[in-house]
Amino acid sequence: MSSLRRSQPLLALALAGLVAWGSAGVASASGDDDQAGQRLPTRGPVGTSDERGVQRPLDLVGGLLFDKPIIDGDFADPYALAEPDSTYVYATNTVDANVPVLKLPKNATSTATYLGDALPTLPGWTAKGRQWAPSVWARDDGTFVLYYATPASTAPAARMCISRATAKEPGGPFTDDSSSAFICPLSQGGAIDPSVYVDKGVPYLLWKADGNCCSLPTTIYSQRLSADGTDVAAAPTKLIDATQTWQGDLIEGPAMIRQGSRHYLFYSANDWNTTRYAIGVATCESVEGPCRATIDTPWMDSQAFAKGPGGEEFSQAPNGEIWMVHHGWLPDQAGTPDGQRRLYLDRISFHGGAELPTRSGTLAVEEALLEDAGFLALLAGALVGAVMVAGAVWRSRRKNDSQ
Repeated sequence: MSSLRRSQPLLALALAGLVAWGSAGVASASGDDDQAGQRLPTRGPVGTSDERGVQRPLDLVGGLLFDKPIIDGDFADPYALAEPDSTYVYATNTVDANVPVLKLPKNATSTATYLGDALPTLPGWTAKGRQWAPSVWARDDGTFVLYYATPASTAPAARMCISRATAKEPGGPFTDDSSSAFICPLSQGGAIDPSVYVDKGVPYLLWKADGNCCSLPTTIYSQRLSADGTDVAAAPTKLIDATQTWQGDLIEGPAMIRQGSRHYLFYSANDWNTTRYAIGVATCESVEGPCRATIDTPWMDSQAFAKGPGGEEFSQAPNGEIWMVHHGWLPDQAGTPDGQRRLYLDRISFHGGAELPTRSGTLAVEEALLEDAGFLALLAGALVGAVMVAGAVWRSRRKNDSQ
């Protein structure tokens, strides 16, 4: 979560995460593509195809109050960017787009608009089909910088590396004018899962060394970027390795938040297409570490409506409330050919002198939402609609009974 990410009212920040979806979607046959991090193209939100401007419904009330998924469809590795008039949500490539993007206008509470491909043209050194885990930094000069993982065609086995692209509009089109990846540690298996984080005005990129591609360790790094975010400005700094049993020798999907002087590094671990996938957390003295694990179990594992959660990202409201979006399989869908990962939303709280934040219960989420005028208006509208529908059904039944 960038300290420079533009803030919105609580409802808009919730929406920022609500369609920022899933993780890798379609299960594959055995082999390297089955490993966590080695993900196939997802199918995207139901009904979008490649048509721009398609409206998709959001189950806002069900998601926020009952821990249910928000969108009907598969939209992987989410990243949400809140702008003054709208929230933009980017995802791993689908069958139709290299970097699909959704737009949620500020006052839209029940639909998102599919804008199509934010990165319609790839640079010549990579290949279409595996553009993963985008994140976007909104620079102060009005430029937007997109970071994404993509295969390096000339590397052994087309290992995954990280590139960047720029645009003048958050929905794109982004242009990648690079002649090669700017983060590509081939000796460590390549790199995936870039997450941009701005600390005291300085941009950093968190990323994973993709060692599980080739029987190497997986490691999460932090790397300082140039002032414009289009190049690296220092060598990477190791933050954590996969050292705990529950992680299954694999960590990925980093994201960071800050509370006071302490940084919290969240990450996903274990096999992405199983219910063993879960979210971990470590505490760090700075964005460049050192980091240490304070628990030897997942911070969040499978829940009633979200199995194998991961792909977490964060947004902070002006009042300091922190909201986490993450993905999860629907019950009984993990690793199945037709399984899809959906988007979920949680409120994150810090209590007293507790060393780690906690996921707020549904009651706390309700209390926070009921303090938000926008959500109250939405809820009132939903109740009025329900009353109108019930009244129409009652009148219809009475008419039929009288005939």
